[in-house]
Amino acid sequence: MADYCRFSDADWPKLEHDWNAWWTGDLERPMVVLETHERRDGVDWGTFDPFLTQFPPNAPVDDLLDHSGFLTGATHYYADAYPRWDCNFGAGNVTAFLGASWEHNHDYRTTWFHGAPTGSITEVAVQFDSANAFWQRILATTEGAIARWGRHATIGYADLGGNLDIMAGLRGTQDLLYDLHDAPEEVESLCSQITAAWLRYYDQLDALVAPTPHGSSSWAPLWAPARTYMLQSDFCYMVGPAAFERFVLPDLERCCESVDFPFYHMDGKGQLVHLDMLLSIDKLRGVQWQPGDGAPPADQWPEVLHRIRAGGKLCQIYVDRAGAFRVAREHGGKGFVFSIVEALTDAQASEFLEAFRREF
Repeated sequence: MADYCRFSDADWPKLEHDWNAWWTGDLERPMVVLETHERRDGVDWGTFDPFLTQFPPNAPVDDLLDHSGFLTGATHYYADAYPRWDCNFGAGNVTAFLGASWEHNHDYRTTWFHGAPTGSITEVAVQFDSANAFWQRILATTEGAIARWGRHATIGYADLGGNLDIMAGLRGTQDLLYDLHDAPEEVESLCSQITAAWLRYYDQLDALVAPTPHGSSSWAPLWAPARTYMLQSDFCYMVGPAAFERFVLPDLERCCESVDFPFYHMDGKGQLVHLDMLLSIDKLRGVQWQPGDGAPPADQWPEVLHRIRAGGKLCQIYVDRAGAFRVAREHGGKGFVFSIVEALTDAQASEFLEAFRREF
């Protein structure tokens, strides 16, 4: 692990070497992603709202990038962390590309997407729309970020969402749950159409990101040398294995065929019933385990972490310092990424990494 907190261009070769070795299984130690954030220009990281949807649609792109600049300028990078720009327009942007409206909430620091009410699933239309205003906004902001930071940082893909999550945004969660039972053929057809549109949007974003010199990333802090993405289907928390196999698994397999370094965001214990099917996807590289609100943190699920690693997949989890030590001691650390969630000072970060390095 590197010892830097101020990242320079000279640090990239070592960092990229270690991440490449982690992806191929040749790195014996765990990866540790640790950042500290300083207060700057009166802005406190603890109250900072990173969502770019808080800006009106006609705000200049430079205003959005100036806002994002707080992240890039006030962040210190330790261990295996790296400068990256997160294209944060909320989770599930394809929902808006397909016509949904969006709502940003400052109190919760999040963004929601709302589809127009539909009486029947047959009224839901899915069509790639290159002229959609929200899509054009993301393209313009990504291009601006590349021009501003692309030579020195990794530029992330926008959060496109998962097929059933997108459909729930268009149809409504309750109605979609009924549709799975009452109109499964229509759901299956729409899933396929959404995946096809998703891949077209992804390919166009990748056409912008691919020429940049420092790899790629998604909203998760995983660096990759080429096409990557954190796939997801939060909706499947509410469905059983048969529905997952029919409506979600084909989408994941198609995306994994197209993305070189795909990961899956497994959010909540309700998704554990799908873990074996996830592990069966040959080209899926790894699983991010998020136990969910109110549940014990990821490091306190040793049986889940063992299943992921024994299934031949890499694993990323969000932990505090004690959790990183616990997992490394119980599971050996190899194949893991520990993203440290504590708000640490530079002195605390250095002290932790020195102790962690001595043991692992």
